[in-house]
Amino acid sequence: MFPAKRIFLPAKRLLESKFPKLLPRVHRIILYNLFKALLAVRILKEADISDRDETLPNRTLVVAREAAERGISVKSLKFLGKESTNFFSIKIKNKKILFEVLPTEDIAKISKIDFDDKDKFKQILKSDNLPHAEGECFHNAKKALLYAKKIGFPLAVKPKLSSLSKHITCNIQNEADLKKAIHIAQIINPEFIVEKFIKGDVHRVTLVGHKVAAGCMREAPNVVGDGIHTIAELIKIKNEHPWRGEAHQKKFTLHKISADENTKSYLAKQGQAIESVLPAGTKVYLHNKIILKGGADIHDKTEEVHPDNIALFQKISRLCDTPLVGLDFICQDISRPHHQQKCAVLEANSLPYIDMHHYPLTGKPRNVAGLVMDYVLGEIGDK
Repeated sequence: MFPAKRIFLPAKRLLESKFPKLLPRVHRIILYNLFKALLAVRILKEADISDRDETLPNRTLVVAREAAERGISVKSLKFLGKESTNFFSIKIKNKKILFEVLPTEDIAKISKIDFDDKDKFKQILKSDNLPHAEGECFHNAKKALLYAKKIGFPLAVKPKLSSLSKHITCNIQNEADLKKAIHIAQIINPEFIVEKFIKGDVHRVTLVGHKVAAGCMREAPNVVGDGIHTIAELIKIKNEHPWRGEAHQKKFTLHKISADENTKSYLAKQGQAIESVLPAGTKVYLHNKIILKGGADIHDKTEEVHPDNIALFQKISRLCDTPLVGLDFICQDISRPHHQQKCAVLEANSLPYIDMHHYPLTGKPRNVAGLVMDYVLGEIGDK
């Protein structure tokens, strides 16, 4: 489901240009009354959150569990009492907040900056001369191909909005692959971004209240040889980890590695086969995309983030003017200052998967849900 604010953006742009002070009040009244009406007529029904509910996202579940430990109830808003939505309620100090996925901002809040829009976010970085990947936004493939010739390969292509990495193509080396990448991006959004591909490790840094809460590195699905088991057997062993769920299970952060024809093809390019026995300590990658639902790994890097990089992330958080943001940062070494290496902040997420920090395959789990609840309680206590 797209964030609720997407529905209201066109009207927002028109109204804020003519009635800048009136818009927030009108928006709050309309949206809250709409949800109250839907709850009153039982089209939306509040339901207790259960770990057995496979339809609930894990980023909300970790918050619900944290809230429960503090004696606070988070409820799911279900359509006709059955079908799950991305909307929830939380009651604190006799005040009920309705929110989407994460409770740092209620559903009636209109962000001043739509930083989920990858093009707008890139402009924010450009205007402040912050690390970014050179690129432009297009809806016309021909213009994009001309631009690609201008800036040169390798390139990356991604939808302007949303994607979850599934429709992003990286390290594009030629025009034919660029055309395929554009087609993939336009499956989800007619507008897409073509930008320079930057080699490095992809990190997710989450900030709460403009402070770095946690940082982790995502790694493409892989196995490490032991000199005994085949790659297929190593995948099976790795998939037995209790934190790994099936691709469709939202209540899991880590997912089982899928070994399909694409995996076999990717292994063949590396001179390997699914039946190969790898020497001890030898790592092979099984997919060329870092997608959690495809079996990617998560490694905690919170304590390795260089102070200069922390300052960079905090500055971007303030520019986005949001209490919660997840930043995707690509670099060679996050323990080195950003100004001493080739790197880029790729995108910002208003509803980040904070559960990534709770379930790293290596490193220390970070209770970001606790920091989110601290923020929410602090905000309500100040009002």
